Amino acid sequence: MIKAAFFDIDGTLLDHSGDKSIFHDSAAAALAALQRKGIKVFVSTGRGPALLGEIREMFPFDGFVTFNGQLVLERDGTILHRLGHSPEEARTLVELARRAGLPGMVMGEGESWPLIDAPQVRGLYKWLGQEFPPLYDTKLAEEKPVIQLTLYESQETAGKALSPVKGAEVVACGPGMVDVIPKGGGKEAGLEAVIRHYGFKREETAAFGGGMNDLGMIRWAGTGVAMGNAEPEVKAVADYVTTPVWEDGVKNALLHLGILTDGDFQ
Repeated sequence: MIKAAFFDIDGTLLDHSGDKSIFHDSAAAALAALQRKGIKVFVSTGRGPALLGEIREMFPFDGFVTFNGQLVLERDGTILHRLGHSPEEARTLVELARRAGLPGMVMGEGESWPLIDAPQVRGLYKWLGQEFPPLYDTKLAEEKPVIQLTLYESQETAGKALSPVKGAEVVACGPGMVDVIPKGGGKEAGLEAVIRHYGFKREETAAFGGGMNDLGMIRWAGTGVAMGNAEPEVKAVADYVTTPVWEDGVKNALLHLGILTDGDFQ
């Protein structure tokens, strides 16, 4: 029996195939049906808490696995798990990234800072409706832990530039974007923290995703589901490949796997 289900956001719950992002009614109904059955429903995303405003509004999730598993929160904000880069590691990563001219963000628990002044980063702050802040000062590493770096760069280029830091891992999170997380992290670490808190078993979990940063949790979960629009590598490790997000992929998978029945939607 599944007791906790985890869902990536972009391309899994949110359909970006058209001109605007859509949270389909079938997905919303499926999540509500899970909760009525007593199944915990968590988001599992590379986004930080500051970028979850629209997600919190679209559905009353039980909690959030954020920053690719490095920060896990319950709905009320209670922290279940936190894993960040050490101050020394954070400073070294920032220095190496700047030396290589990699545009991106330094992500703290509740705030973020630009690595360098670059159009991609200015565009993000404009999209957020925020003023462009001062560049990250490595003196902050002690008092404000760095959870991850998000870079507008290929995995190959970023990995090469940051290779001297053995305690960090570069994970693809979208086209031309990577997240730099502590080794031993990943979304699967976030899932493990959730089940440890609730006393669930690994086989009592289901995870849905499609991007390269979902690979670990799809492998780890008791039941791993790849969306029909998922990356080939994700489909290859999934227990089941459902239809695309725009073809009711979440609902169809839950019905196919017997986690929900048609009657649960009544």
